[in-house]
Amino acid sequence: MTNYKKHLLRAVTLLAIVAIFSGCTPVEQPKRVWPSPPDIPRIKYTTRYTGPADLEKTSLISDVVLGGRPVTTIVKPMGVHVDNNDKLYIADTALATVFVLDRKKKKAGKLVRYGRSPFGKPMNIVTDDFGNVYVTDLAGSALLVFDAETGQYKRHVAEGQNIFTKPAGLAIDKKKMRLYVSDTKNHQIYVFDIKSDKLIQTIGSRGPGAGQFNFPGHITFDQGSSRLIVSDTMNGRVQVFDSKGRFLLKFGKFGDGPGDFARPKGIAVDSEHNIYVADAAFNNIQIFNDEGQILMAFGGYGSNAGALLLPAGLSIDKDDYIYASDSWNERINVYEFLGDQHKDRKSRGIILEK
Repeated sequence: MTNYKKHLLRAVTLLAIVAIFSGCTPVEQPKRVWPSPPDIPRIKYTTRYTGPADLEKTSLISDVVLGGRPVTTIVKPMGVHVDNNDKLYIADTALATVFVLDRKKKKAGKLVRYGRSPFGKPMNIVTDDFGNVYVTDLAGSALLVFDAETGQYKRHVAEGQNIFTKPAGLAIDKKKMRLYVSDTKNHQIYVFDIKSDKLIQTIGSRGPGAGQFNFPGHITFDQGSSRLIVSDTMNGRVQVFDSKGRFLLKFGKFGDGPGDFARPKGIAVDSEHNIYVADAAFNNIQIFNDEGQILMAFGGYGSNAGALLLPAGLSIDKDDYIYASDSWNERINVYEFLGDQHKDRKSRGIILEK
């Protein structure tokens, strides 16, 4: 084929794609709220992320016709975390990668070691106030630390000490500078000093009793109340501890009613100390008050906007936006808690785009 014919074919293809897309009206994302009217809405679906493509400006036309670089999308998101600089971290277990979406700079990247992903099965992410990013690797039985600015590997926590078997959940007590790590196979929570990486405490043992665990998974720390909150997955409940690891309360049980669990996974806390728990079997997120009383649920089975299929990780940012790993739908769903912070922003005419 001559160069003339190649250019002609490319031009015809480009015109065809332009014609197709110019004749289509973009489908606007439906505005979903929970509970439904006439009740006062408390949760609003805002958007979703599918990976680095959401921050890139390359168009479908340039990718298909002009040979732009391929765009990566997430496949099986598990852990999700948002830091105070509005960076969105996504642990993808299928791609063995942790994506970093810097929404302020409109740049996407990955956590790497020697230019490649060092993970076997990354599970969860958390950041501290000293520029460190912590990631649990279930397959590697390891806890890795990266530089928040560069995304480069820094070190392993407790390397060579054979502490972890299946590390999963992560949480940080910023006041006491303590790092909490759940180990699903050892049925314990490990507590490390952030400055020294030294193991200073273990919490729990296997069993059904108060303060015991059966495959604990995701964990979170309520900075306001100084409480550690644990998704005790195979006991079908949530447990709450004080900052010293002393048991305070538990709520939930296996069942199919409001406040019950089938497979509790991700867990997070908003600015008003409400506790959010994602359930991978119910395909929803339930909200409890700080005493463990059920308030409401949102999400629900499906692939439409705001729905969930096998939700996993949860994170809530400083503005009360909720990020849920919608693992089967290959996306991160974003919702907004319409609480006091939202009302204050609304009264001042502030609109946040997440």
